[in-house]
Amino acid sequence: MEKIGFELRQIQALVAVGKTRSFSAAAQQLQLSQAAVSQNIAKLEESYGVLLVQRQNRPVRLTQAGKKLLELGQSWLLQAVHMQNFLQFSHSSQVKHLRIGIIDSITSVLAPFIVENFSDRAQTLHVQSGVISSLDSSFNAGELDLLVSTHVASGTPACRASLLVQDPYVLIAPSIHARLTFNEMVQQLSYIGYDRRSQIGRRIESIFQKHDITVNNTLYVDSFDTLSKLVASGVGWGLISAFSLQGITALSPHLMVRNVFDGRYSRNIYLLSNSALAQDFVEHTRVMFQEFLKETVRRGIQQHFPLITF
Repeated sequence: MEKIGFELRQIQALVAVGKTRSFSAAAQQLQLSQAAVSQNIAKLEESYGVLLVQRQNRPVRLTQAGKKLLELGQSWLLQAVHMQNFLQFSHSSQVKHLRIGIIDSITSVLAPFIVENFSDRAQTLHVQSGVISSLDSSFNAGELDLLVSTHVASGTPACRASLLVQDPYVLIAPSIHARLTFNEMVQQLSYIGYDRRSQIGRRIESIFQKHDITVNNTLYVDSFDTLSKLVASGVGWGLISAFSLQGITALSPHLMVRNVFDGRYSRNIYLLSNSALAQDFVEHTRVMFQEFLKETVRRGIQQHFPLITF
């Protein structure tokens, strides 16, 4: 165990030097002495028998071996953080029954994570997916303990709300039309949008109005699954939320996805909790959801749709 602890500190030193390209800046970031950072990297080089940092250049540079270890090390550190949170979470208070609601657009992303990580935290676990209005009603009626939603109703009784992530709106179009600009798509292709009665449908309509955009040959659907399949088949284009893409990575060869409007528009995803739940349980849940969405899910989306920036 002692050796593992040393290796973790050494990897942290390499990651910091790789990102800052400076031993002194890395030392400041890690709150260590510059000598300690240098010694940690030297131990790594000795252990693996390779040079990891070109020290004679300013700013310093990682070697090819250093870059590869940096990539692996970042994943290792992320796993270490998840492990720490899991161990802390396992000591937080148990709950007898846990009822969690998730908006439709990210259910395929979050539901498997919840089942895997929360099944042993409650005697019974209930996960409910649905549209915002239905979930709001269930939460306000006391039928849900936690709710992951983009909507925080004013005056919601006995409720705590925490921001998890910002979810940008992105353009989704058939890959065969990847060379078209956004304006050319608006003019030449059909628009596939969400039902105007939905919150996301109204939000996108307001974006179009703000930019004086008139779409042609409109086709409105009530689910992201239908929208993405229609776009992949070449029917037209649409605007969606980026985190929804995790559920359709298999369609990535048939899709072109990129930011529009300089990435200015997004929706907020919140965790709402019933005040009856213990505060430490809610806080650990928030941290776990946030890290999972920001690190694991976002990284997976960018691997399949590299033109997206969050």
